[in-house]
Amino acid sequence: MEDGLLMGFIVAFFAFFVFLFIVAIILFFFQAIGLFKIAKREGKGEIAWLAWIPVVNAFLLTLLVEQDVHPSVRGKFTLWYGVAVVISLILSSFVPFVSFIPMAMFFYAFYFLAKRYSDNAVLHLVIGIITFGFSTPIQIFIFRKRDMKLPQEVVV
Repeated sequence: MEDGLLMGFIVAFFAFFVFLFIVAIILFFFQAIGLFKIAKREGKGEIAWLAWIPVVNAFLLTLLVEQDVHPSVRGKFTLWYGVAVVISLILSSFVPFVSFIPMAMFFYAFYFLAKRYSDNAVLHLVIGIITFGFSTPIQIFIFRKRDMKLPQEVVV
């Protein structure tokens, strides 16, 4: 009896991870298609292929918003993101919360992409944060067909 129960838990556990793996693959394809189309549309066709490489596609996102971020970070945001990822990989065993830095930077970049393709970027950001990033691939996939919003003029 106990062997059957243990085997049932093992099978359920395995099935759960297979399900998560399938969902992750589907979300990866949504994000890759979206980033690829957005990069091509924005004239970055020579690097659009980066959307199809896991982990590297986050760097493509940072490259797309490189000129939209805070002025003191412009031109260096992708480099800083890369440094944050490397530091996170090295120090995450010793400093537990350091792995949140690249994630925060990803959401920061996602905000500027959402601002470019949506009237309500804050809502897209909040949905992305609440869903722990699971909704961002779908949102990026949706953005691929939208027209870019014109930058708002500064009223003096």
